[in-house]
Amino acid sequence: MPIPIVFEQGAQWVRADFHLHTRADREFKYAGDDEFYNSNYLEALERAGIRLGVIANHNKFELDEFKALRKTARKKGIALLPGVELSVDDGENGIHTLVVFSDDWLAEGHDHINPFLSVAFAGKIPAHYEQENGRSSLSLLGTIEKLEIYHRDFFLVFAHVEAPSGLWSELGGGRLAELGQNEFFRRRTLGFQKVRTYNKLQERDKPCRTKVKQHLNDWYPAELEGSDPKCIDEIGRGRTSYLKLGELSFQAVKFALSDPAARVAVEPPKHQASHIRSIHFDGGILDGQTLHFSPELNTLIGIRGSGKSSILEAVRYALDIPRGEKAQDTKYKDELIRHTLGSGGKVTLTACDLYGQEFTISRIYREAPNVYLGGKLQPGLSIRETLVRRPIYFGQKDLSSTGEGFETDLVEKLVGEKLRVLRDEIEVQRQHVREAAQRWLKLANTGELERDYAAQLTDANFRLKKFEEYGVADKLQKRLGFQQDAAALARMKERADSFISALGQLIAEHEDELRNATSYVSKQNPDFFTAYYAEFFDLVAKVEQLKRIEQDARAITDRLHTKQGEFEGARTSLQEEFAQVERQLAQELRQTGMTAIQPDDFLAQQQRKTKAEQMLAALAKQESQQTGIHDALLAEIDKLNALWLREFNTIKAELHRVNAGHTALQIEADFKGDKEAAIGLMQQLFKGSNIRETTLRAVMEDYADFGGLLRALPGALAKAGSTPEVFEKTFMQNLVELVTWQVPNRFVIRYRGKELKHHSLGQRASALLLYVLSQRQNDVIIIDQPEDDLDNQTIYDDVIKLLREMKPHAQFIFATHNANFPVLGDAEQVHACQYQDEKVAVQSGSIDARPVQDAIIDIMEGGQEAFNRRKEVYNLWKPQS
Repeated sequence: MPIPIVFEQGAQWVRADFHLHTRADREFKYAGDDEFYNSNYLEALERAGIRLGVIANHNKFELDEFKALRKTARKKGIALLPGVELSVDDGENGIHTLVVFSDDWLAEGHDHINPFLSVAFAGKIPAHYEQENGRSSLSLLGTIEKLEIYHRDFFLVFAHVEAPSGLWSELGGGRLAELGQNEFFRRRTLGFQKVRTYNKLQERDKPCRTKVKQHLNDWYPAELEGSDPKCIDEIGRGRTSYLKLGELSFQAVKFALSDPAARVAVEPPKHQASHIRSIHFDGGILDGQTLHFSPELNTLIGIRGSGKSSILEAVRYALDIPRGEKAQDTKYKDELIRHTLGSGGKVTLTACDLYGQEFTISRIYREAPNVYLGGKLQPGLSIRETLVRRPIYFGQKDLSSTGEGFETDLVEKLVGEKLRVLRDEIEVQRQHVREAAQRWLKLANTGELERDYAAQLTDANFRLKKFEEYGVADKLQKRLGFQQDAAALARMKERADSFISALGQLIAEHEDELRNATSYVSKQNPDFFTAYYAEFFDLVAKVEQLKRIEQDARAITDRLHTKQGEFEGARTSLQEEFAQVERQLAQELRQTGMTAIQPDDFLAQQQRKTKAEQMLAALAKQESQQTGIHDALLAEIDKLNALWLREFNTIKAELHRVNAGHTALQIEADFKGDKEAAIGLMQQLFKGSNIRETTLRAVMEDYADFGGLLRALPGALAKAGSTPEVFEKTFMQNLVELVTWQVPNRFVIRYRGKELKHHSLGQRASALLLYVLSQRQNDVIIIDQPEDDLDNQTIYDDVIKLLREMKPHAQFIFATHNANFPVLGDAEQVHACQYQDEKVAVQSGSIDARPVQDAIIDIMEGGQEAFNRRKEVYNLWKPQS
């Protein structure tokens, strides 16, 4: 038996032709070169996009031709199945029935098809029946019974059902109803070919789909197509059929036809969402392996500790999806990533965006991810918005865990990615508030500084009075004057240098931006922009003027520095004179007995007086500015608050949208509703101040946040009991942190009118899982063990049905121990994991692949013996008719 052609990314849509003839058929004409027949035939299949074909000649099977065609087809990635178009002896004209055989009919080089044909046409010679109008010796049910005797698999597709020799045309409603009740007919019939009339109830003698469905009651197979070619040029003509297959094999085709609603289509549906295509590991426990993903349902299976969670965590890590603040077992998962990748290990994830562009995301352990398009690094590209649209991740127990803060965490996972730009604005504004608060704090202690310098001035004046009484001031006046002049020159130098520095910084900050601003080229308004740029260039020219002014100013400061040097030289030359005066003055004071009065102290007190006077003047000026700076701080706080409100309204609008789609579960939002978090922050910051919690609550009672408290601080302090000064001091010490801290919004999740936290664990998990799945806003949904705390009835009735409905529109990657997800979910890709010798081995394939089915039975059903025994028991439990 040939090894089937397997699709590495799991099940995909392929065109199938169930009605192909070859030159072995008398009706098929070929006038080309015999040597190129096979290649010409296969090229025609290729041109038509046919990946799977059934060779079904009229009442004939030519083994050697089939084997030759199949060999050539396999090289082109095309699978051919053996079959025959059998003219069954039933109805007025016979019924053309396409019998499709499994490879067991050709096992080990034997041909069991032709012996069957000999039985079907007993008493007739090939020349009489190997043609379109030949009729077998068996009725339809008799044919099925004979085929069953061979104990080899097969299925039936009825050809051109509405045409002469078609099933619907040849049999009346009574016979169809009778066949519809026959177990063998229902089990073996998997398709009707060329259904064209859909509803012709008014035409009594004409068959149609609606009538046939009524006759067959609750059973109806897939509708299929076949080109029925009479020459190579007719291959692929007419309408198309597509099957969703994980491999090109008889068993996979049969599996697909057993679920036509999900796996048979006239045109292949296109997956419109962004999705992950593969993940490759360098280093760690999956070193060198590449796992491929379907755009639809992917399930990772294996016993506990087999590596399923390791793969999920690696995908999450590559996409840089945050786990969420309330995620469970974060330390374990951090260690899991380290163990999975290893030191220096790398994970490379390939994905497609909404437009079908393929990107690569590469992330080395403990480093940031890099995104590549066409092999070129794309810095700054948003992975979770631009590349893969809002992927969402839930680890083990994350859905059933509904502790404190879980609601906020869930909302963040649902809508957080939509807020990234707005939150960048919030962070910028938060910095503006910090800077405004720091400016105001510098002025907030003006009164205390004024009192301090006023006291220093009073003390200096009192002490200088004694020096005046003894004539010290007059005798040291010259030195004092030089000292005051030197201080004045130092202040002027500092201001000049500060001006030059600020001017240079202004030019440096704006020059490039102004010059580059005119790089924009308008396609719609070129003339307007030409005129606009002419004016703008005049502004740019001012930069050159400023640069010349800066150069001139630097030259001036150089000359000023020279002048200052001259002054210092003159002052230095008088040092001996000053020293002589001080020595003489000290001697005179000693002679009068005034040893307590020292000339040096006079100079120090005079300096102290001058500094106090200057500082008091500066503080008076600052005091006049303080109101404006305080108002500016409140204005910045208002801007920050407006952004917080915008963020809340965006969340609220998004929750309104998602709530509208899921009436059983609703999320309510309250702006700045988590006042307890604000009290908790105050308790932390006021620790050690001996202010009680009741006082903190009383002060915060009337304010939504700390910005509001600052605005009404005098009134708030009135509630601080006997310690308003301590409260104010502690509040001001932590002002920057308090006014930039966002009081959390409060979210309440209700399920069927009752808060979620009051429901059972299973109800919480199922409600949240259904809610997450039904959002249709996340292109990739990753969940580790979604079945935790769910019963199998809930999984099938609610989750699996919704999952099958949604998977054409979103990619699911689940790690699971529950067979319902891969089997009843009809997983397009299954990764069966096994951990041994410090490595994870992965076997991959669609649910329709035999090795994957065996893995599911071994891992999830306890092995073949347990699976068979359970099937026997379930059969015994069937209600007896």
